Amino acid sequence: MKNVVRFSACLVLACLFLVDFPLSAADEEEPICRIAAVSNLYLTSLSKEELGPSRSFLLSTAPAGIERSVNVVNSLEPDALVVIGSLTWAGKKEGFEKAKSYLDRVKAPIYVAPGVNDRKGDGPQSVASLFQKNLVTDGFVNVKGVHLQFSTLLDTSSSAYQKAVDSMSKGLKQASGAKAVLLFEGPEMRAITDPKAASPLQKKYWQLIDDHSVAARLTAGHGHTVRYMDRLPIWSIPSSGWSYSPKFSVALITVYKSRVELTLVYGDDNPLQSITIPNPVAAERFPKAADDPVGIPTFSQDLKTKPELTFVQISDSQFDDDTLPRYSARYRYDEVMNKLAVQQVNRLNPPMVFMTGDLTNKNTEAEWTTFRQIYGQLKAPLYTMPGNHDTLYDRSKLNKETLGDLLEPGKKNWALADRLAGKAEADRTALYQHFVGRKPYYSVEKNGSVFLCLNTGVASVDAEQMKWLKAELERTKNAKHVFVLGHYPVLPAFGNSIQGHEAQEILLLLRKYRVAAYLSGHRHRYDYRMNDGVMHVLCDCLCWGEYRSFQIYHVHADRIVACWKPIFRADGNRPLYERVEFPEPRFRGK
Repeated sequence: MKNVVRFSACLVLACLFLVDFPLSAADEEEPICRIAAVSNLYLTSLSKEELGPSRSFLLSTAPAGIERSVNVVNSLEPDALVVIGSLTWAGKKEGFEKAKSYLDRVKAPIYVAPGVNDRKGDGPQSVASLFQKNLVTDGFVNVKGVHLQFSTLLDTSSSAYQKAVDSMSKGLKQASGAKAVLLFEGPEMRAITDPKAASPLQKKYWQLIDDHSVAARLTAGHGHTVRYMDRLPIWSIPSSGWSYSPKFSVALITVYKSRVELTLVYGDDNPLQSITIPNPVAAERFPKAADDPVGIPTFSQDLKTKPELTFVQISDSQFDDDTLPRYSARYRYDEVMNKLAVQQVNRLNPPMVFMTGDLTNKNTEAEWTTFRQIYGQLKAPLYTMPGNHDTLYDRSKLNKETLGDLLEPGKKNWALADRLAGKAEADRTALYQHFVGRKPYYSVEKNGSVFLCLNTGVASVDAEQMKWLKAELERTKNAKHVFVLGHYPVLPAFGNSIQGHEAQEILLLLRKYRVAAYLSGHRHRYDYRMNDGVMHVLCDCLCWGEYRSFQIYHVHADRIVACWKPIFRADGNRPLYERVEFPEPRFRGK
């Protein structure tokens, strides 16, 4: 019950601070209904050998994930649980029996729409016999006046698309008078940009979305994505069985008269991650991205709350000079993704941007040149910190045994540093300082916020820098907001963090001086954790792969809103972002 209370409090905060829609009963509006959702359980009876090395993790993540999800669902006490995507990995009866044993413990009504893996072998027969009362494939249900429409795409053939849209059309005819309409799964249909070129099926699909005021399309996923097609949010429900980060336990859809809150429940004491969208039954939809002033309707929504300061965090641009073949595939999109980030940040026009380390991959002059060319286009002041890849190798370990194929670039980097210094250089951040023109650690202040930028490039903070950090925290103890930033995370839970007594000392200082947040990178993934009243945010990278993200922060007197902003290479801007809100520990009221 404690989890329920904490969750309810978070919802009230979301209503108060994040929403730009009218509330019918001030800040105490009761939701129409609350629907929990999980996807892709991927339970299996296969052995480690049968799964193979790339999928054997399912033997631990799948049962642990659904166990956690069931417990969280029961603590939330929703009006219903929706399960979409594959219940099993291989469509075998034993996998379905495992799924049923977990789901039978859920106290709320359950609606199941099986996924593609469940059609393997005797999967359809097992589903029909075990989940007969719960199946909603291509059907609909009404939960407290909210119409849930299910539409399953069997394959990518034109006939399958036609069948899915026809099923939608049939079900949505029953949505008349619904207080909200949600589409689960459904066909992937491009937005209509040229009505003359649109197919009849495409026109029919979007007409159904508009005529029946569908608020969002909810899909099964592995990790989590947020998309925006025309004016329709497309929100994926993370898998309970897959391995990804952060590991959200449950998705929760909370429906109000004029808005719908789409929330990811992390669990434990961590704040919720959510996006609030209009309920088009009673409110105007978000504008198309092209019609929004900055192309991000959620950002425009947040600016209306008048934050004291908005700033951006980018991490691990990690440009590679393509001189070593083993890096070529991994860094294939580094320049493309960083250019997209610069373009999007420029549209937001924040007063300051922070880059939390690993600006380069091998610290070479060519990589620094690329960094300066691309980030030289950034309009806002850029405040950088060195990462391990921006730090010269230990000169005493310049040998083939230690560095392998990185030995030659390592030697060349030291030679350049020595030449620039006119002597034997001792500072391992020499090239970083030369190419970015900043000290390795420093402080900066803006609009009542203090930013203490650390040099953690060797996963350590030496005695001199620790002394500086303590002095700066003491100097700024009366500031409204204090943020500490560094490349390496300091929280052990993130892994590969600052080590030993230094980490513990920094964590104690963060708590003692009521620091709002510690912001880092390095791990090439997004995550967040609340620890001892301090938020720790792990910013994603921009170098590996074609679906990445950066962070936007809106600073208010009593709270900070951290926004996860995804970027996708194929379509550039992902126009919507999600928020994690946490209290400002120094706020003591008016």
